[in-house]
Amino acid sequence: MDKVFKTTRQQMKRLRDRGMNVNGSRAKRILEMENYYNLINGYKDLFIDKTYLGPDEKYKSGTDFYELYALYLFDRELRSDFMKYILEIENNVKSVLSHKFSEKYGHDNYLKISNFNTSLRPREQKTQAQKVGEVSELISNLQREISRQLSKNNPMISHSMLEYGYVPLWVLVNTLTLGTISIFYSYMIDVDQNNVGRKFNLRPDEMSSILFILSIYRNACAHDERFYNLKAINKKGRPNSIKTCTIHTSMSIPFDAGGNPICGKNDLFAIIIIFKLMLSKNSFNKFFYLIKAEIDKLQKQLNTITIDEVLQVMGFPTNWTYIKDI
Repeated sequence: MDKVFKTTRQQMKRLRDRGMNVNGSRAKRILEMENYYNLINGYKDLFIDKTYLGPDEKYKSGTDFYELYALYLFDRELRSDFMKYILEIENNVKSVLSHKFSEKYGHDNYLKISNFNTSLRPREQKTQAQKVGEVSELISNLQREISRQLSKNNPMISHSMLEYGYVPLWVLVNTLTLGTISIFYSYMIDVDQNNVGRKFNLRPDEMSSILFILSIYRNACAHDERFYNLKAINKKGRPNSIKTCTIHTSMSIPFDAGGNPICGKNDLFAIIIIFKLMLSKNSFNKFFYLIKAEIDKLQKQLNTITIDEVLQVMGFPTNWTYIKDI
């Protein structure tokens, strides 16, 4: 069936018919400005009465529009706070990676296949030719990025190319996405991966999983996607998880039947664990108090649902604040 356009007043009536308290010009203005689909469909799940068996969905008794709106605003603030510190880590990784790679191979040798790992790792289900093809694709993407930046008249890229005939990696790296950086790192030779990871006290397998997960959450921040309950899933529909570390065990997070912590693997708390591992103590503490303040603020605005229900879908253990003092 076609979707039929509804006025804001009709949308509000529909919400009331489903059991939500929503009235007044302020609610109408919010729906007009924020988009009904983004606001209601994006954040209603915790407020839906799962015991209701009628033909349409029903909200929990007492659900108020402004509770749902508070969750929506909470998510917006989370994106802003998390993005700030993801960018801090991204900048540090780009700086270390470009420095270490250029120190060993020279300023413009990131376009040579021989400087990357084309050997098959254990359990890699691909041929040698496919592995070489993947590295070639990475190099092609780097070349395309140079062309794209030249067409945009990026001053740093243009100056390097016109003055020297090449773009040093430490210049190009600033235009690369975190996703491309994670792919670049994954194809570096083992010893080179170690040299980069050592700066963050991380093994290559830890570093690789962290970069892939960070790129997923960074993209969600950049594109204003729903964030608080986001799970990192790969293209095959499987969890994209960070490696289990001492933080999981120090916080006594329970393990599931598969031997994995039940939270802090591919959820928002996994990003907090990454921050704890990779940010300076000062930066992490600033981030921690920002997030705690947002959670405390939301808690005061909720009546129909509890803050614990919100934290659960975020992947936060009940003792999540303990991470600050680990």
